[in-house]
Amino acid sequence: MKKTIILVLVILWTVVAVVPHSDAKGLPSNYVVLKAGGFFPVSGDLGDINADAGFNGEIAIGHKISPGFSVEGGIGYFDTKGTVSIPGASVDEKFEIVPLTVSLRGHVPYGRYEPYGFIGLGVYFVDDKISGSIPSLGVSGSDSDKATSLGFHIGIGGNYTLRNNMFLGIETRYIYLETNTFGVDFRLDGFTLTGNIGYRF
Repeated sequence: MKKTIILVLVILWTVVAVVPHSDAKGLPSNYVVLKAGGFFPVSGDLGDINADAGFNGEIAIGHKISPGFSVEGGIGYFDTKGTVSIPGASVDEKFEIVPLTVSLRGHVPYGRYEPYGFIGLGVYFVDDKISGSIPSLGVSGSDSDKATSLGFHIGIGGNYTLRNNMFLGIETRYIYLETNTFGVDFRLDGFTLTGNIGYRF
């Protein structure tokens, strides 16, 4: 993971060095964007509960701080659910996560096209819900636990700005996240893929 972080930082630094020569002219420095798509679990812990892909959404606001850099803050939601079956019983576990994130973006505008890469941190509010049943005994129950965890993300994306300063885009990010619920450490690593619509102002 350290090598990946270093690589992303080098790419962002390179972008800042070269972008002043290719920056888009006349586009506003601020933007607001709505992102919607899916969360795709990849950690071994989520694999152990056979976790499925879930919904992912975010609303974010950003500001260009230099020709090659912008900073973006967002609040979002994503979830994933899995099931563990054992002889005579089954247990469902669902994670619902609300992240507050901040990202540093390096972008290379070319006219109205804007590919970018980013790196950031977030505070993740995790709600872990468990329910289980033993059908043969007619027994069922449920419980939940909450945690607040620090996570890290990297990603890439691209936007196309329309004539009225609206823009459309696509983005993917990888989330590194470990939490602790019910006294157990649990990794919630995964990646998101979203379609985006936003407005520059």
